[in-house]
Amino acid sequence: MIDLNFNFKSALISFLFNIVLFILKIIASIITKSTALFVEALRSFGDILNSGLAHIGNSIALGKDEYYTFSRRMYLYVFGFALSIIALGSIVTIGFIEGLQSFLNPKPIENIPIGVMLISIAIVFDFTSAILAFRDVRIYLDEVGYTNPLFRAVFIENIYDIVGEGIALMTLFLSRWSNTIDGISSMVLSSMLAIYMIKLAKENIDVLVHRAAPPEIIARIVKIALSNPAIRDVNTIKTLMIEPQRYIIFMEVEIDPNLSLAEMEQVLIDVKNDVKRFIREAEYLVIEPRRPDSSPKTYKELLKRLQNK
Repeated sequence: MIDLNFNFKSALISFLFNIVLFILKIIASIITKSTALFVEALRSFGDILNSGLAHIGNSIALGKDEYYTFSRRMYLYVFGFALSIIALGSIVTIGFIEGLQSFLNPKPIENIPIGVMLISIAIVFDFTSAILAFRDVRIYLDEVGYTNPLFRAVFIENIYDIVGEGIALMTLFLSRWSNTIDGISSMVLSSMLAIYMIKLAKENIDVLVHRAAPPEIIARIVKIALSNPAIRDVNTIKTLMIEPQRYIIFMEVEIDPNLSLAEMEQVLIDVKNDVKRFIREAEYLVIEPRRPDSSPKTYKELLKRLQNK
């Protein structure tokens, strides 16, 4: 198990920062009476839930191995799916309703300089958090060879936040000329959160239903296996998603019958190593060997079906 203790920092810092930002934005929305800032506060509350979940997931992913590897992780993805649908869905709905009411019944924004100051502070916090998350993404990629989805999620969340805060800042400036801009910005911010909610829900549901790997990845696995001279054919291949962009692969291959048991085991080890070296998404690989039969080459039909998907 790779020890990357520094990687706990970005998820934890993002969680703590989001608590501070939620308080800042609530204060800003009360002082300015801006609906856009209220929606931003709602978004920060959603970020608290997301970053808290990311920190828990990070602790599980980089912690001690379990005997039953997928037990706690599945609970995490179930909770993540429920969070994206129920909690974030409620926030999006409230944001749209508040934005529509503000657009239909516009009111002047008050204490604009204070609002600008508080949102500017929020941007600094999120920019710092984004830098830390990006650093952890790069370090993890260099150490392990693939991107950790949790750190990437924290980074994307912070980019969303910076864009949202930029829109809120523009709203404060533009509200001097039009009060309706507050309602329009609120609905735009709610739309951004809706997009993020759909993305988060899709990632979690893909894991929960054990979605198969993309056809191009499956085809590459078949070709890598066949590149070993001892592999005569690939009869079946099945893939299941166990984490975002991480798969378990079950494959039945026909192997040279003239090999000894030790040689056969070495061939299977070589195939597994080759697949994992070239397919970073391959987390686990189970290969079932069998003797060649007289049927046509099955792998040709497999590749043909994959090309048609």
